[in-house]
Amino acid sequence: MITKEALGGIRILDFSHVYQGPVGTQILADYGADVIKVERPGSGDWSRSWGPFVKDVSLPFANLNRNKRSITVDMKQEAGKEVIRKMVKESDVLVHNFRQGVMEKLGFGYDDLKAINPSLIYATSNGWGDTGPYAERGRAGHDMMARAEAGWFVSYDEEKPPIPGGISIDYAAGLNLMVGILTALVHRIKTGEGQYVSTDLFSVAFHAHAWDAASRLNSDKIDRPAAVGGTEAAINKAFQTTDGFIEISPVFSDNALRDISTALGLGDLSEQAEFNTEALQIENKDLLNTALAKAFLTKTTDSWMVELEENGVLCARVNSFEEAARDPQILHNKMIVSMEDPMVGELKLLGNPIRLKKTPPKLDKFPPSLGQHSLDVAQELGYSTAEISRMVEQGVFGEQV
Repeated sequence: MITKEALGGIRILDFSHVYQGPVGTQILADYGADVIKVERPGSGDWSRSWGPFVKDVSLPFANLNRNKRSITVDMKQEAGKEVIRKMVKESDVLVHNFRQGVMEKLGFGYDDLKAINPSLIYATSNGWGDTGPYAERGRAGHDMMARAEAGWFVSYDEEKPPIPGGISIDYAAGLNLMVGILTALVHRIKTGEGQYVSTDLFSVAFHAHAWDAASRLNSDKIDRPAAVGGTEAAINKAFQTTDGFIEISPVFSDNALRDISTALGLGDLSEQAEFNTEALQIENKDLLNTALAKAFLTKTTDSWMVELEENGVLCARVNSFEEAARDPQILHNKMIVSMEDPMVGELKLLGNPIRLKKTPPKLDKFPPSLGQHSLDVAQELGYSTAEISRMVEQGVFGEQV
C-alpha cells in the first residue's frame, strides 16, 4: 500500500542553477523532498532568461525545476543572510554549484553552516574540484571544458578539428551529486551526522571512461588481447536504409558476421577468405562495409530490424529526438508528461527515469515563478506579517512577494 512519498519530510535548500544541480534536485523533488530554490531577486536562475519561451516561461528552466518552490533572497543584506541561516536550521540538505569560494565569501561555507546545523548535508558540484591547481586559481568550469580535458573530444577526420562526444557531463554530474546526497542521508540515519558531499564536472567526465579506463591505464601490462570485439571493430556502427539509418551491435554471438550477413540475404560472409577471421574482417573492413551498406539500402529500417532480430542480431533504429519522443516504449515508460498552469497552459516535460513501485514519483507541481513561495517560506520561518512587509520594502525578498 502506498502511504507516503519516498522523500517526504526531507527539506533541501537548492542554490544550484542552470543544469548540473537542478537535474538532480528535481528527481529528489519528484519523490517528495521539499526543494526550496533560493534565487537572486530580479533575475533568479540564469536559465530563466535563456529560453526558448512559452509566455515568458523558459522551457529549459521548466524542464529542470518542477515540484520545487522558489524564494528570492538578497544574500548581501544582513537580513537576507539571517533568512538563509533560519532556513538552514530547518533543512536537511543544502545544494549549490557555485565556483569554489563563492558561498564562503557570503558566510555560507560548510563550516559556517555546520555550526548552525550539525546534521546538515552540504552538497556541492563545481567545475574541477574543491582543491588542487585549477580550484586554487579560481578557474571557471563548464560542461564542454570538462569533456575536452577529460578526453571526450573525438577526431573522425584528421583535416577537421575534434568534436565533443559522450553525453552531457552536467547531466551526469547532477546524477552523481544526487547519489552522494542520498548516500549521506543514509549515513545520517545511522549516525545522526551530517557531512560535506562534493563532485565536479572534470572528475565525472573522466570517470565516464569506466569501461575502458583500466585497459588504457595498464596498456603496458596487457599480455592477452580482448576476447571479443573484432567484428564489432570492423563493422560500421550504423547503415543507411531506404527510410533512415539502422544501428548494429555485433555482440553476444560466436559469429556475429554470419548472423548479420545471413539476415541480409548475403549468405555467410564469415566463410569467405577475406573475412574468415576477425583480424581479416578488420583488415578488409572497407570491402566488408561496402557489401553490407549495399544490402541495407534495399529495405526499410523496420523491415531490417525484423530480419536481424530473427537472426539474433542486436540493432536499433537511429532516431532524432522528435522520433524518440513518439517511440511507444518511451510513451509507455511515461518519459513525457504534461503539466498545466493557469497562466501558461499545458507544457510537455520529461518524466522521471527512476521508478519506485511502492512510492512512485509525483509530477504535479508546475515549475515555480520567480519568488513565488517567498511569503509562504517566510511565514514558515516564523516571520510576522509586519516583519515580512518591512523586509519586502528593504528588498530582502525581492519584488515577487
